[in-house]
Amino acid sequence: MTGATGFLGSRLLRALLATGTDRVTVLGRDGLRPLAERVAAALHGCGATEDELVRAQERVTAVRVDLTRPRLGLTPEAHRWLGERAEAIWHCAAALSPAGTEAALTPVNVTGTCRLTELADHAPAGVPFLHLSTACVSAEPAPGSRERRSSPAAADAFTGYQRTERRAEEVVRAWSDGRRPALVLRPSVLATDGPLPDTAAQQPLSTLGSGLSALVEQVPASLRGLVLGRRAGLPRLRVRILGDPAARVNIVPVEYAVDAMLRLARLPHPPGVTTYPLVHPDETPARALVAAVAELFPGVELILQPAVDRPNLVERRINPVLAGLLRHDRRSRAADRVPLGRVLPGLPCPAPVDGAYLRAAMNVRLPVPP
Repeated sequence: MTGATGFLGSRLLRALLATGTDRVTVLGRDGLRPLAERVAAALHGCGATEDELVRAQERVTAVRVDLTRPRLGLTPEAHRWLGERAEAIWHCAAALSPAGTEAALTPVNVTGTCRLTELADHAPAGVPFLHLSTACVSAEPAPGSRERRSSPAAADAFTGYQRTERRAEEVVRAWSDGRRPALVLRPSVLATDGPLPDTAAQQPLSTLGSGLSALVEQVPASLRGLVLGRRAGLPRLRVRILGDPAARVNIVPVEYAVDAMLRLARLPHPPGVTTYPLVHPDETPARALVAAVAELFPGVELILQPAVDRPNLVERRINPVLAGLLRHDRRSRAADRVPLGRVLPGLPCPAPVDGAYLRAAMNVRLPVPP
C-alpha cells in the first residue's frame, strides 16, 4: 500500500487491519520522521485506539521507497521479493495540490504510478491493482452546467492535478492491457464529520475551517464577540473565495468511500480495468457551504467570486487548497461508470451532506470570547 499516511490512506489502512488483513506492507518516504512513526501517527490521527496501534505495530511493515525512482529505489532482489508476495496492491499515494502545475505533479502522480505497476509485474497472476483516482477526471462538464456554456474546451477547466490523475489512469490501463485485473476507484471530494486533530492529514473542508478560525484568532480578543456573534449595524469580515455561487460539488463521507472500497476489493476481479465512482447521490450547492460558514461565523461573510485580487493572508491560505472546488460545476458525472448499487447491493447509503454535516466537517474549534 502507498499513501498510508494520507487522509484517505490512513483510514483505509485502519479498516484493512480491522477486517482481518494479516499483514500490510506500507511503502513511502521517511520525511521528518521515520515512515513507521508517520504511519502510527496517521492511524492515531484518524481515531485508532492504543490497542489498534499495538496490533498495527505487529502487522504493518514500513518499507522506505521513492515513487519517482526506478524499482522504487530498491535493489532488484528486494523489488522482486515485494512484488512476488503481494496479494493486492493499493496505490493511494498522490500529490494532491489542486493549485500545482502538471509538470510539478507528474513525478509522483504519473511516474509514481508507472513505478508501482512495475512492482505489480512481479505479482502472481490475478493479484488486483487498486488505483485511487478522483471523480474529477471525468472529462465532460455536467449537462447544462454553466461550465459547459462558458468554457470553449473542457480541458480548460482542468487543473494540473486532474490532468495528472487522468494520465495515471492511462498508465493503469496500459499495464492491465485487458489481461490483469485492475480497479480504478474514483472518490469525489472526501470529508468527515468526525474529530480531526490539527496534526492529522486534512481535507478541503477542514482546511477552510482552520483558515477561518485563524482569521478569528487574528482579531483582538476584545472584539472576537463581534465576529462570533452577528450584531446589527456592524460590518462583517469579508473572505473572498474563488468560486461560482451557482456551482454544485459532490462531497462524500470518507467512511462511506472506505467501506465501498473494501467491499469492492473482496469481489472477484476479471481481467481488465473496471472503474467505480465513489460519490454521493446528492450534490451539495456552493450556497450551502456559504450558509454553513455563516452559521459558524456570523460575523464573517464568505463571498464567491471569479477572481481575488490582492488576497489577504487567510485568502492566500484557503484558495490554493480549494482551487477549482467551487469555481466549476463539479457534479459526480458517474452515469457512464459501473454504479455501486448494482455491484454492492448491501452497501449502506452515505450520510446526508447537509448544513450540520458541513459545519462538523469544517472541524472548527472556536476561540471563546472574553
